[in-house]
Amino acid sequence: LIEKTVFPAYKLVCQTQIPTAGVSSGSNVDSESGSSSVDRSFIYLPKELFEMLASAGPYLYRDALLLQKTTRVLRAYYLCAMELVSDGDGAFSSRSVTIGNQNPRLHLKDARLRIEEALGTCLLPSLQLIPANPAVGQEIWELMSLLPYEVRYRLYGEWERDDERFPMILAARQTARLDTRRILKRLAKENLKQLGRMVAKLAHANPMTVLRTIVHQIEAYRDMIAPVVDAFKYLTQLEYDILEYVVIERLAQGGREKLKDDGLNLSDWLQSLASFWGHLVVV
Repeated sequence: LIEKTVFPAYKLVCQTQIPTAGVSSGSNVDSESGSSSVDRSFIYLPKELFEMLASAGPYLYRDALLLQKTTRVLRAYYLCAMELVSDGDGAFSSRSVTIGNQNPRLHLKDARLRIEEALGTCLLPSLQLIPANPAVGQEIWELMSLLPYEVRYRLYGEWERDDERFPMILAARQTARLDTRRILKRLAKENLKQLGRMVAKLAHANPMTVLRTIVHQIEAYRDMIAPVVDAFKYLTQLEYDILEYVVIERLAQGGREKLKDDGLNLSDWLQSLASFWGHLVVV
């Protein structure tokens, strides 16, 4: 049912180049029909699709191709909602029937809430059950990059908490944690390229667990910073964004002293974390 619902929109996405949000449609006019690119690429998705995605939850991982198609359609849907607002009332009046006579800004608000729900209940949980597939992660990042960082970080936090409802996700998380620790114990300059790719492969499938485990290890073992930073060159944009969230969360976490007993020097964990982030930014 999900595939049948997204197929018309996906076909339109494949045939039409979705414009970047904020670009005026008046500058891109079809020479034959005189219609703008937004008119030819307008995407509307029924609420039933989002209900089906919420019901499917993490089980959408069973069809990676459908997951990619759905993510791509959701991105086009959100971009079109943003275009309605940027184009003003003129664009709205020509599509008032299509969006149910809804104000463009209200339509954008509803679209954003639906996108957030789809990411939190279906797309992100499904990602960590798929064997390492950076293409799926990149599609999800293309969608998430349209959202403010506050929303992305909230989704990451909810992602970790909601995983506890599904035993198979807990099992995948535990397996990823153990595999990450096993690889980190063997990580050295001599095998950096091989094991670095293995770390990235684990992160493609379960980025939150893998990156959190690595950050915890770096806080305890400062000598791991250099090889880990070199291994991170294989990470994707989504994984770097999650890494930023993990580091910020660790810095903001209470219950740990930031200074040593002398009250002058920084604690070892904070020095390690700061050194790690400094090396990563330089690279």
